[in-house]
Order: sequence, then C-alpha cells, then structure tokens
Amino acid sequence: MDNWFKSVWFIRIISLILAGLLWVTVNVDDNMDSDSLFFNDTSSDMEVMENIPLEIRFNSEEYVVSGLPQEVSVRVEGPASTLAPVVRQKNFTVFVDLNGLGPGTHEVSLQHSGISNQLDVRIEPKTIEVTIEEKVSEEYEVNVDYINERQLSNELTLGEPKVDPAQVTITGSSSVVNRVATVKAIIDVSNAEEAVENEEAPVKVYDNQGNELNVLVDPTTVNVSVPISKRQKQVGIDLEPQGGAPQGVVVNSVTTETSEVTVYGPEEVISEIDSLPEIPVDLSEVTQDETVEVDIPVPKGVTEIDPESIEVQIDVDDDTQQTQ
Repeated sequence: MDNWFKSVWFIRIISLILAGLLWVTVNVDDNMDSDSLFFNDTSSDMEVMENIPLEIRFNSEEYVVSGLPQEVSVRVEGPASTLAPVVRQKNFTVFVDLNGLGPGTHEVSLQHSGISNQLDVRIEPKTIEVTIEEKVSEEYEVNVDYINERQLSNELTLGEPKVDPAQVTITGSSSVVNRVATVKAIIDVSNAEEAVENEEAPVKVYDNQGNELNVLVDPTTVNVSVPISKRQKQVGIDLEPQGGAPQGVVVNSVTTETSEVTVYGPEEVISEIDSLPEIPVDLSEVTQDETVEVDIPVPKGVTEIDPESIEVQIDVDDDTQQTQ
C-alpha cells in the first residue's frame, strides 16, 4: 500500500479522478433546474397564465396609443422544476416595443423577458394591430351636471353654480380630443337642504352622443359651490276697503307703498299664482288720517310669504267740516 502512494502513476490517476469529480460537482450546481449528469429530468408540464399585464414601451410625451389590450395570456411548457417558479412568482414581463414607430397603424409582435429559455413560451395574442397618434392638449370649460335632481325638495331651487377651476386641460389623441362635446362636474343633490359649498366633484368628458371619452383630465376633480334657495315668486297685491267709515268721515284713499310680495312654496303651487287675492282693510273705526298694519292672507299651498304684513295709508276728510 505504501508503495502505491510512492508511485507517480498512482498519484496521477487519483488526481485525475478528483478533477473529474470536481468538474461534475460544478456542472451539477450550475444546472440544478436542468438535466444533469446524474439526474435525467425528462418530465414536462404546461401551464396557461391569464390576465398578465401588458407593458407598453413608447414615447408617451409625444404619442397616444390605442388598440392594445391591458392584459394577455401566457402559455409556458417545459421541465416542471423550471416551470413551477415561473408560474408561482410571475416575475417576468410581457411587453410591446413601439419605440421607433411613428403615427399610423402598425402590426406589432408581443415580447417577453425574464422567462428561462428552457421553457417554450406562447403569448396570446401573438401580434396586435395598434394605432399611434400624436398627443394634443386643449382647455375646456367645466359645466355642472346634477344627478338625482328629482329627489330635491320641490320647495327648493338651484342657483347658478360656481366651479373652481373653471377650466380643465384635456389630453389625448387628436381624433378623440376633436370629439369632445362637453366637460361636466357631477354633483349629487338628492339630500341637499342648503347651499353646496366647495364640494369636490369628479370631471367627466363626453362626446355629442353622450359617450364618455377616454382622455386625460387635469385636474381630475374640481370644487363646486351651488346656492340653494326656497322656490319663490314675486306677485302683485291689491287692497279691498271693507266696512263703512263712521258717520261724518269721508275716506279719500286707501294706499300702500308695497306693490309686490314674495311667495314661497312648491313649484306647482306658486307657478299658478299671478297675484294675491285682494287684501281687506277695515275702515269701520277710521276717524282721521292714519297708517295701519294689515296682515297678508297666505294662499293655500304657499309655505311662506314675505312680508307677512304691510303698512296701509288711509286718507280721510271730516264731512262735517266740509259742510260748514
């Protein structure tokens, strides 16, 4: 045995064997997920991953792209040991590269990165027709659109709204921006009982068919203030002297400086009122010129009247003095 260790050939053979083992060990470590010298993994699996986000690579400062799906499906097939972590972690990217393409319609292929080349990869759809357009921006005035307005009390009315900021910037492809017909801030008034003050409202963009357009809006919300008041109407009044004046007193005139009053109530009530019934003025105890306060009768259905009373001037002559 000692002679073997002293033999040059024995040492050379042992060294060769050790070098071979070292080489095998290194290659096994580098190919744990693939076929090795010791293990022949011939099993193959297949998985389909749905709803994989599609990344778009293009010059977003100058162009707008349409026709691309937001998500795609990816089919992978290959060794189970390689496929499993890909399906589980989904740490790969599916993308379409539009850099270098100008405005127009193009057919482009979908690509992927981050998936081992030991796997067979198929993306559905494989190719897509996309349209590239130049990006444009325009300013538009914001109008206010009320929802649930029918639920607003019929005794209340909406005033002129104020929007801050009054204009927003719409950005998109030229073909879509040219379709913009109206820009609206949406306000829900179903439970409104008093003025709306600086309510944050989303901004929506529509074409002339009422379809909402997919554009960028800056800012996306605006502050809206809407005065809300009781429904009212101005109507004229007339006086009706009642009761005879005492003997010897002649009434020259019964007048008032108030020509109109304000009535409040539901629209269907006050819309039918053009003037109030004549207001009775009692003259039975008048003996001299005087100013009296007279209450105004409230018509049926009217919830409030302003003023509730008026001052009436009564001008009289003493008949006895005139006779003398």
